[in-house]
Amino acid sequence: MTDTPKKTLTLNKKPTSSPPANLVNRSGKRIIRREDLNPTPAKPAVSKGKPTSKPTNKKKPARKPTKKPTIAPSDLKAKELNDRLNAFPVWLNFQPLAIGIDKDLFKLVNDEQFPGGSKKVVQKVLRMHTRHGRYLSALLQGGDRYQLDGVINGAVTEPEQQWAVEKIKARQTA
Repeated sequence: MTDTPKKTLTLNKKPTSSPPANLVNRSGKRIIRREDLNPTPAKPAVSKGKPTSKPTNKKKPARKPTKKPTIAPSDLKAKELNDRLNAFPVWLNFQPLAIGIDKDLFKLVNDEQFPGGSKKVVQKVLRMHTRHGRYLSALLQGGDRYQLDGVINGAVTEPEQQWAVEKIKARQTA
């Protein structure tokens, strides 16, 4: 091999001879002079009563967010399940439902292999349906309770009618 030494890298600047005459010492700040921007003097504007430009001291209004409101997936699945249950006349006409109808709804979701049909979704749909004004008025009238297929299963009791009255009054006062 050769015995010549290899060049080494350094981070130091090489010394330069005298700086050129057109070199400007910069301090890191940019200075813009009015003469540099507009070398010719501006002509005064003639006003005709209306200002030609808007005043610069007004701030622009803040932008409104363009983000769409997000809808929870369980709400979307609950809407789909409600649409599916509208095929049953008992559900569609807001007739009083049988006690324990939630078990029938769980069975229906499992039998049809309804995608995304969870316990939370079934409870949400049932809560929305049973707190609807038409359902409360049907409870208030009393009568029979029904399964989804239209079979009579029990009757609406007096305490349940009282509960419906309280819910309706609470809505009207709120």
